[in-house]
Amino acid sequence: MVTNVPDDAMRRDLSALLERDRLIHLTLAMAIVIGFFLAYIKDHYPSPLSYFLFDIVLALALVFWLTTRARRGRALLPDTPLTKVLLVFYALCFVYALASDTPFLIGLSAFRGWCFFTVAFLLGYDVIVSGRQVRAYLLLIVSLAVLTGFYGLYQYIVGAERILPEDELVAERHPFATYVTPTGEVEFRIFSTFVSAAAFGTMMAYGSCLALMLAMSPQTRRLLRAALLLGIIPMMVALVLTGTRAAFVMVFIGLGVLWAYRRNLRIYILAAVLIGLGIRMGIVLTEGRAAARFATLFDPGLFLGRVSQPLRAGWEAIRESPWGHGLGQTGHGVPLFLGKWYPTFRPIFADGDFGRIMVEMGIIGLILLTVILGIALKGGARAVRDLNQTDERDIALGIFSGTIMIGVGTFVGSPFLSIPHGMLWWFLLGGLYKLSALHRRRGHAYWYAPARSPDAQALIVRARRAALSVRGERRRVVSEPQ
Repeated sequence: MVTNVPDDAMRRDLSALLERDRLIHLTLAMAIVIGFFLAYIKDHYPSPLSYFLFDIVLALALVFWLTTRARRGRALLPDTPLTKVLLVFYALCFVYALASDTPFLIGLSAFRGWCFFTVAFLLGYDVIVSGRQVRAYLLLIVSLAVLTGFYGLYQYIVGAERILPEDELVAERHPFATYVTPTGEVEFRIFSTFVSAAAFGTMMAYGSCLALMLAMSPQTRRLLRAALLLGIIPMMVALVLTGTRAAFVMVFIGLGVLWAYRRNLRIYILAAVLIGLGIRMGIVLTEGRAAARFATLFDPGLFLGRVSQPLRAGWEAIRESPWGHGLGQTGHGVPLFLGKWYPTFRPIFADGDFGRIMVEMGIIGLILLTVILGIALKGGARAVRDLNQTDERDIALGIFSGTIMIGVGTFVGSPFLSIPHGMLWWFLLGGLYKLSALHRRRGHAYWYAPARSPDAQALIVRARRAALSVRGERRRVVSEPQ
């Protein structure tokens, strides 16, 4: 009788979230689930509450976290390489929100969009205490990605008009649900339970990368490994059906990062077969129209134009106002229903996180965002090196490769401001930092004993004194004249 099934293995891994601070972890897991289905909730149950449902649950997790720190007598925020620079960023965003010509609620919404998700980095750094917890979150993300991928396939088969309610806000929320091929054919772009096809495609690329790394881990049981690898196929089919060229490029960027650190030829051949099969199935479903769209990536002029367009819009805004136009001017992070309340509000169009921050915060915002991302990526690379010889090396590499993939997307999209991409990016990066810090602490300790009994503590003290005594004796012998 076979009992080692993927569900049992996943259940054991997910139980790691209950080891410590279970209320925080359960609330955070609930926020992640809501983030994957938030657009569906907003489309079918429209209200201000449904729009901010993800924010409310995530804020609840942050409240639980901060009260737990206060109860344990800790400082308000943990000391990390990014804590101080993030506080400077928050202060700057607050100033730009007050100085903006936009209505107060619009500026406040933009402040939330730029700052709220980055707090997840500090949360992840503080509440993650083991690699099993990180692995549990990765399994949850991949499971939700596969589920939404299948729903995207269903959406393509039945047509969006059959599953979306007829509503003006719903139509405005999905303005780019089609694309036109070079031959003039119109193709539907699926968006599943996300707000746009681009956001959905990015998540499919991200989920595929995480699934591959979890499958490569020696700690993954055989049947779960097979389930993870097979899950790549529907995610890649869904990615093709989104028509998102940036997400298509992200997949190969992620594979390139993985290859730079782990050159396991057998697993990459298997991944190439699965990814190729998913791409082929997507092209067949679109009767070749997806192939025509992705073939435009080989046009250097079109490719460079797509990358430079957001930066060009930001550069024009900086030339007009070097210190920025104020938070909320691009409309990103501002709910559609809130924009309806202020008919005179006319946002400045800019695509990409870099383009948007150049419009709203000018040169100062551009420099500060570059510094934040530079510190984050440098620390992530160091964490991968620290964990290279540990049991956490595969999950560390999976998180870092996903960090690079989504980080590159900031030039042509807004993954940092998207739900749940932005929160996941910062939270998992904070968890990666924490695993690296725990590894360094164990390496620097004289003695590592999980038990905290008085006998164990006394043994540690005696070992340290003995080591210091031996060192002192060696120095005395060396210093005596021969």
